Amino acid sequence: MTGPILFEITAADSHQQIILPVIRLLKKRGIPVIVYSDCELLRTASDPQTLAREGIPFVRLSETPLPPTQPEWEAAAKPLFRKIPLEMSRVHPSLVVVLNDRNFPSNVYVREARRMRVPALLIQESLRKDLFQNPPLGKLLGRWRRKIRSGIEEGLRRYGQGGCDKVAAWGETSRAYFRQIGVAENKIIITGNPRFDQLATADFSAEAQRIREEWEYPADYFLLTFLSSPIERMQIVSKEEKRAALRRVTDWVRRLRDDPAWKNLRLAFKLHRAEDPSAMQSLLDECQSTGWARIAEKPLYPLLRASQAALMFSTTAGVEAALLSVPVGILELSHQLDDWDLVGRGMAAGIRSPADLAGFLQTVRADTRIGARGAQAASFFAANLGHAAEAVADKAARMAGYTGQGLLH
Repeated sequence: MTGPILFEITAADSHQQIILPVIRLLKKRGIPVIVYSDCELLRTASDPQTLAREGIPFVRLSETPLPPTQPEWEAAAKPLFRKIPLEMSRVHPSLVVVLNDRNFPSNVYVREARRMRVPALLIQESLRKDLFQNPPLGKLLGRWRRKIRSGIEEGLRRYGQGGCDKVAAWGETSRAYFRQIGVAENKIIITGNPRFDQLATADFSAEAQRIREEWEYPADYFLLTFLSSPIERMQIVSKEEKRAALRRVTDWVRRLRDDPAWKNLRLAFKLHRAEDPSAMQSLLDECQSTGWARIAEKPLYPLLRASQAALMFSTTAGVEAALLSVPVGILELSHQLDDWDLVGRGMAAGIRSPADLAGFLQTVRADTRIGARGAQAASFFAANLGHAAEAVADKAARMAGYTGQGLLH
């Protein structure tokens, strides 16, 4: 008897949004699934309500975060290191699906799958900043210490080097990355991102209009949304450099608003879940931005639909904006952020100065086709829009041995 497909996630928002469309298709074909939600281990919350509402069996190994420091981390991780093989022996899955093959505890599922001779599939989770950048020496030494002292391989490999049998990549850029780090060509399949499928089918215009009405933004107000990300926690730039960059953008917008042609320009900051809204609000208060700048605690897609343009450091949300035909600018800092060549491929504009920002916004206002061109360029990074879940579900079903149960391709 073929066992269930086991999905393991460590982020209830992004990971769960990726796997749910796939699971729905698998369940419709009568293929059993189970989800292991290890979100709490990495200091985020699971979403058992959604899983229960969807009728998806799930397990949480722990509801307690792993400590951030040594040796407490090792002491807390060791029991889980032993428990995961026991759980997998109990479930005996036909396929293991992870979204991160590098970090603990996801890498233990992959290792145990290999021991059990069960296939493993990696679904690309995001446009990750650590794909191209080496970790700082201190972080790398900590990972080696964990391996030597506790036997737990925790992040020594690059993303994609964990030994999965197949990698479901977003697009051609992702294929090139996985090939660069040594993944065999025949292991890489371009599926796109299942979470993005809704961008091809859902209409967010009504929700977008409600946002603008709530904020009292008439049709002639130009809303620029900054898609922030925790680049300081990724150790790409310092906390001080990031704050200075956010302040520069706010100052640039304030200066632009002195021009009568831009008096209706408004600025919204959409923060990542790992960012502190109070710190951002403190910066906005310092910039005396009341009335024209705000933190946007709104769902991403309706907010983007309500916006005329978006700025970012470099984040997956920028690709989502482009796929929604929202023109995107990338704020260029002292440290290289555009590892994916978003500017060179035409998905985003490079912004280094107030003049760059003014020119970008003026182009957005004057060129009605700029959004469509950005969406076309974004398909290079995230292919198969609208059909990614089908592609992943088909591949997962085949790898799990469910070859005669309503495959779509």
